[in-house]
Amino acid sequence: MQKYKAYEKLDFIHSADARVIRILSEYLEPAARFKKYNILDTIVFFGSARLRSKKNALKEYNKIKTSDPKTTPDFVQKLRTAQQHVDMSKYYEDAVELSQKITTWSMNLGLDSNRFIISTGGGPGIMEAANKGAKLAGGYSIGLNISIPFEQFVN
Repeated sequence: MQKYKAYEKLDFIHSADARVIRILSEYLEPAARFKKYNILDTIVFFGSARLRSKKNALKEYNKIKTSDPKTTPDFVQKLRTAQQHVDMSKYYEDAVELSQKITTWSMNLGLDSNRFIISTGGGPGIMEAANKGAKLAGGYSIGLNISIPFEQFVN
């Protein structure tokens, strides 16, 4: 019989039986990192991962609008969807602005600790916008990524 430590067996760690261990590690590991970097408070941004920046939404819209309707399947629906992305991009831009303002305010508190750090789900859309706003202000952000099949990538 082969000897091993259970926590080193990835097939076990990723099994349904070890779900409680994974949940506990998702709490303990970030808490240890927060302690290491003296992060006391966070302001959390969560929202749609499907929102785009205005720049990217307009690029998509213009690409579809200038395509040939005869050779573009579902042209009208694609154009309508692209217009909705342009309309909704306001919320992406708002999240960038709000995150930037919060980060600037937090950095000007004059405290030694890392207070009020922007924290997100680590994905695209609103979460990407919040991370971008913090970066534009010269601050930090934290992306606590989650696993959603076929959905998310780390930004």
